Amino acid sequence: MKRNTYIPRSRPSSPQGIRWRRVFFAIALLLALPKLAMLTFSHMTEGQTPILSSSLDGSENIRLVALERKKNVGPGQFASNDEASFASSGEVVAEEEPAVEETDSVLEKIVRVARGDTLMGILLDAGLARSEAHAAVSALQEVYNPRSLRPGHEVVLTFVPGAEDEVDGFFAGLRMQVDVDRNVMVLRESDEEFLAKEEQWELQVAPFAAQGEITSSLYNAAVGAGMPSPVMIQMIRALSFDVDFQRDIQPGDRFEALFERELDESGQAVREGPLLYATLETGGRALRIFRYTAQDGETDYFNERGQSVRKTLMLTPIDGARLSSGYGMRQHPILGYSRMHRGLDFAAPTGTPIMAAGDGVVTHAGRKGNYGITVELRHPNEYTTLYAHMSRLGRGISRGTRVKQGQVIGYVGTTGMSTGPHLHYEVHLRGQHVNPASVDSPPGRTLDGRDLELFRATTEQVQAQYAALAGRIVADAVQLDAASRVE
Repeated sequence: MKRNTYIPRSRPSSPQGIRWRRVFFAIALLLALPKLAMLTFSHMTEGQTPILSSSLDGSENIRLVALERKKNVGPGQFASNDEASFASSGEVVAEEEPAVEETDSVLEKIVRVARGDTLMGILLDAGLARSEAHAAVSALQEVYNPRSLRPGHEVVLTFVPGAEDEVDGFFAGLRMQVDVDRNVMVLRESDEEFLAKEEQWELQVAPFAAQGEITSSLYNAAVGAGMPSPVMIQMIRALSFDVDFQRDIQPGDRFEALFERELDESGQAVREGPLLYATLETGGRALRIFRYTAQDGETDYFNERGQSVRKTLMLTPIDGARLSSGYGMRQHPILGYSRMHRGLDFAAPTGTPIMAAGDGVVTHAGRKGNYGITVELRHPNEYTTLYAHMSRLGRGISRGTRVKQGQVIGYVGTTGMSTGPHLHYEVHLRGQHVNPASVDSPPGRTLDGRDLELFRATTEQVQAQYAALAGRIVADAVQLDAASRVE
């Protein structure tokens, strides 16, 4: 864990042997003695306990009010009505007394969360008392679950230096960005009381179009066309019910897509939105899909006829694998004689996730003879599927567990009678083996009535939006080509 990254602000350096802090303090005290005496008397008569204010007016500001603490700071060094504000840069600005800026500084300790870290542990390691750390974490729970802390998050701890024998000083609060559009903060109100704040800002949603021709792989073509990987994965999974991406994709195939991205104030993409529309031309056919949210709130991808692309079973329950053995007679690589191979084999590295081909119930999870570690699922419409030679089961997978299509149920391995890491995948219909590559399962849903009318209006709007953006892409490409020829 990366710790102890200090960012001191405005701390003067002192040549050895000269105590500049005491000199400055003495000069400031002599110059301001009359006013300080009056303020000290007023403070003593009012009997108010100095606190740190929790007011937040902007996205980065934390206001520190009355920094005086009787334990560490002499009376009158700070007036009770003075305020020091610091922004995210940590710069201290004295509003009334210039001596405040010179007297001390604000320290920020930035801690990058590592695997296994907890917020409680981070605060304790920073020197907070257990009761103080517990109060801060308890306050944060009102706006953010500390258990959601992930490796890579940065926690900014703010301290106000106190006595000379204190290393870190007085803990004032913390802040961290927990999402691309959200900050959370904890600010001290009194000795062991904290107030939690959260701050959110709107991101700009913008449509983008991508199109291209496949020369080597869909992945390379999509990345070259500017399509983000998360959007490309959405397209592949939506089309995987009708396309075997290990065998069907050929050089010369084309694709086009419309998707959304969320941008920050500077126009940088900070979050990838959903895929709205895609077309894949392969094998002499054009497959079109559209994202649509039905009136009952269910969102899915549908073809031009309003039929859900989601079928009972996926064609391939694994991403990025190579088909190493098909369905039918073959010479067994271990036994040495020919026999019926009643499934498909997908070669992939050990640990590659294996997905459930469809919604179903786990009927077997564990070792099964020559199959090694195996999972069997029972699906609607009298289908069952089998996944063999796993290295281990997915989390929570056991007999009787209900799984969703695409859920990880295990990982590629080479257990049982196997010559190398791969997935052996079988499909049974009414107890009989069938070729998984030829299963023609019905669509999950077909729109009708008012939903079908709204869907058709949506498809027209989306295609018109894509055409406008794609035309701009083509025009830009032509201009670039012309410019390169001139050069």
